[in-house]
Amino acid sequence: MITIKLKGREIPLLYTVLEMKTIQDELMPLGQIFYKLFGRTDEEDKNASGYAGPEHLQVIGGLIRILGNAGLEEAGQEADLTDKWVMRALKPAQIPAAMTACMQAMNEGMASEIPEKKDDGPVDVTLEEMNKKKEADS
Repeated sequence: MITIKLKGREIPLLYTVLEMKTIQDELMPLGQIFYKLFGRTDEEDKNASGYAGPEHLQVIGGLIRILGNAGLEEAGQEADLTDKWVMRALKPAQIPAAMTACMQAMNEGMASEIPEKKDDGPVDVTLEEMNKKKEADS
């Protein structure tokens, strides 16, 4: 899982369908979020005139809050991030790393975990769970 460190606190970032919906409900459509995450206009993707502007910073703060609260909740911790806390904790020099971490978390979340259906006879569910745990630990 991708993490980001703010004010000495390690925050895991998680992206699932729930966060996909929340981002669209609270920030903007996904078609625009990727442009805005990098401070670009959606009309001219090479125009980065919005970098470090209010909308760019709001998107970064919002993404870290949404993805971070999901990661904290999944880790059994309190999902207590607010936009204000994130933006106060984020140093200007951390903006590029924060953008990259958000993008990496979203890319990681888009990876498929649905295994192909196997018709090879009976399935040992316990063995499959043990193998999944071994893969996760390595």
